[in-house]
Amino acid sequence: MDNKKQPRRSTPRRKPQNRKRTKTSRKKASALKTNIVLLAILFGASAMLLTGRFLLVPPVAIERPPEESPAREPSGTAVEKPSGEKPVRQPAPARNPPEQPAAKPPEQPAAKPPEQPARQPAPLSPGTPPPEKPVPVEPKGTLVFVFDDAGHNLTQLQPFLELPFPCTIAVLPRLRYSAESARKIRSAGKECLLHQPMQAQNLAMDPGPGAIRQGMTPDEIRVIVRENIDEIAPVTGMNNHEGSLITADRTAMAAVFDIVSERGLYFLDSRTTSDTVAPVLARERNMQILERSVFLDNSQDRNAIMDAVYSGMKIAERRGSAIMIGHVWSNELAQILTEMYPELVSQGFSLSTIAKIAASDEGDQ
Repeated sequence: MDNKKQPRRSTPRRKPQNRKRTKTSRKKASALKTNIVLLAILFGASAMLLTGRFLLVPPVAIERPPEESPAREPSGTAVEKPSGEKPVRQPAPARNPPEQPAAKPPEQPAAKPPEQPARQPAPLSPGTPPPEKPVPVEPKGTLVFVFDDAGHNLTQLQPFLELPFPCTIAVLPRLRYSAESARKIRSAGKECLLHQPMQAQNLAMDPGPGAIRQGMTPDEIRVIVRENIDEIAPVTGMNNHEGSLITADRTAMAAVFDIVSERGLYFLDSRTTSDTVAPVLARERNMQILERSVFLDNSQDRNAIMDAVYSGMKIAERRGSAIMIGHVWSNELAQILTEMYPELVSQGFSLSTIAKIAASDEGDQ
């Protein structure tokens, strides 16, 4: 038997396998540590977000201009800061947050910053009217509209009864609709006058029934004026229809003034002539009369009528009042005045009647 040593068979080492296992274990351990660290970081970050404690940025008040309010966030609650600091909003808390402050009951919500700036809007300047209630400017004067020649019919009269302001309507006597027109005028709340017919300088012109004509005695004049008043009474006064001849006659006008004083009426001189003696005679008798300022409808043109109203407004502004005379037969006069009425008031003019103007003038004496 050969004593030579037989070569030893090499057996495969398992060391590489052990190394492989060791490396795998180390990798698993390292991944586990990494995951643990990440979880810790995430947990810490979540805690810091919930509590508002950031590692890098300390909690400081946000500087804002004095006139602005803190910006509203879509969610979250306002944190009250000490005096001198403005409130800062924090994000809304997650479910079951650690160290979550106790919430106030719903009926006592946490105070929130105002949504609007604390600065109040500038008040209106003194005397500035609210837009929904415009106030007229300082009073400029009183306008009196008188409409002559009622009594011929009721159709022409109706638009003037519907005017939205006080006015005076003068009724001619002894016509078919004289008495009824007077009743309708009073029922509509308007002022009623006797529109006394008087002879004009043009003798060919017929002033109508119940007129004072040339050559009448004072007694005849007094009788006819009394009858005319009684037909449409009660009235507050009278004015002349035509009458450029009679109003220039002292004897005739003295008889008229006798009845005016007897009945406690006033007289409105329509001033159909510049030769009228009514103002002088009234002063001699210590009577008060009134005088027409403007005729509205010498022309039926719309612009001409409006210009006449504007002229009356200027007179009222200078003198305190203006009496403007038109006629019920003017086709568009009532409509024009209805349209102009808001403008008249907004410019500071008031509208009144002859009786009120007369009473006011008596009180000023």
